[in-house]
Amino acid sequence: MPIPTFTRTQLQAGAPGAESALTIGVLDGVHLGHQHLLGRLREEAKRRALSPGVVTLHPHPITVLRPEIRPSYLTSLEDRIELIRSAGAEWVIPLTFTSEVSEVSAEELAGEFYERLRMRLMVLGPDASFGRGAPKDTPERMRALGQELGFEVVQIEPLMHDHERYSSTAVRNALGSGNMERVTSLLGRFYGLSGPVVRGFERGRTIGFPTANISVAADRALPALGVYATYAQVGGRRLQGATNIGRRPTFDAGHISVETYLLDFEGDLYGERMELEVVHRIRGEVAFASVEELTAQIREDVDTVRRLLAQAG
Repeated sequence: MPIPTFTRTQLQAGAPGAESALTIGVLDGVHLGHQHLLGRLREEAKRRALSPGVVTLHPHPITVLRPEIRPSYLTSLEDRIELIRSAGAEWVIPLTFTSEVSEVSAEELAGEFYERLRMRLMVLGPDASFGRGAPKDTPERMRALGQELGFEVVQIEPLMHDHERYSSTAVRNALGSGNMERVTSLLGRFYGLSGPVVRGFERGRTIGFPTANISVAADRALPALGVYATYAQVGGRRLQGATNIGRRPTFDAGHISVETYLLDFEGDLYGERMELEVVHRIRGEVAFASVEELTAQIREDVDTVRRLLAQAG
């Protein structure tokens, strides 16, 4: 089956100027395993005087192959591209994954990379599989095609963490349990959430702890419900924060919101974009018997945030 015309246009529009080395995948989260892959891509490309790049699939193939499943992303596409570049890629092409693309074979896709992206080296992760049916023998098939067309294939060994392979699934599992220390160790950075500051119910203001609520994309993976020590980048400043991710059970048990009390800050942030770095889970979400109990707990949470972030540096 020929590759769809619109996909050819995408590849042509993003083609690098030089002969290239590339890897392909979703790379959601750009965790340390991905960073290891991208570092190897950069090294192998430099050795051959090639331009290292990435073809990243978006949306996640599962949205097409199993539409009943709604994936949650560790990073937005924009942040993913920025992180991939920071890890060593000179160029990144987002390849829109559709039902048409799902029917393109690995050989057809690699052939397009060879022709349109001037691929002369393909670097694959330890469990690489792409193309129609995502065949497990993709590396062997790519080596055979490379001998025919004239490109090399390098496959890296898995990078392990505590006897477990680095993976986006491992990050999501740690995130879902609120184990932010493990999330940080898998990502090599604090987990981030961002969005514009929007108006909430403003109940925090009435009890002396005004919060900045951010609107987070519905498809972003959230930590387990609870209170977290965070850093907030907003208005050109990096501030300490006590962030509640939850349904506010003391008041209305509504939809999940992300609201942050910024320590030692006064001002109006509505409309500003805020980026949160989630450092540590302080406690789970609790429904308090009274506003007074809630206020006392928030004071304790704020003291805990100061202590933890002073230790985190």
